[in-house]
Amino acid sequence: MPNKPFLIRNAVLDDAPALLDIFRQCEPLVNNSDSRHGTGLIDVMDWLDNASEQHPMLVVEHQKKAIAWCSLEPFYGLPAFDLACEISLYVRPDWQRKGIGRRLFQYLEAQRAVLKFTHLVAYIYASNLNSRAFFKRQGFEEWGLLPNIAQNQDTQDDVFLFGIQYLPLS
Repeated sequence: MPNKPFLIRNAVLDDAPALLDIFRQCEPLVNNSDSRHGTGLIDVMDWLDNASEQHPMLVVEHQKKAIAWCSLEPFYGLPAFDLACEISLYVRPDWQRKGIGRRLFQYLEAQRAVLKFTHLVAYIYASNLNSRAFFKRQGFEEWGLLPNIAQNQDTQDDVFLFGIQYLPLS
């Protein structure tokens, strides 16, 4: 692992192109060829616009370059679920297996009292064995399966629901 420090910070609008690039490299079912159905820069800008103190979009930066990002989003949108967040976490392929995702996850756990969550939920493609293994190593359990729910023109995939529950906030 490089000796230079990593900076974890809130994402800003100028990060949008780098975040989109990382997302496209990591999402196997993203359809980049069809601008009507693919994820684009406007989508990432919307994600950034919807980020908040309790539901941040974070960037891991190394030598002033974004190498990973994650977001916490409201899980369901009803008050009964306010302490649950959906987590999305993406690490550039050339930085995977170097502890970047673990550092980002540990940062989130350390900020749990500020972010006010008791549950994290992740949706993971069944075919993404590396992501499934990563979340299991962080203590997530498999909570459910959504069969053949992810589809594009060429592929369909099951999606696993992974989750972790923490002690109630004091």
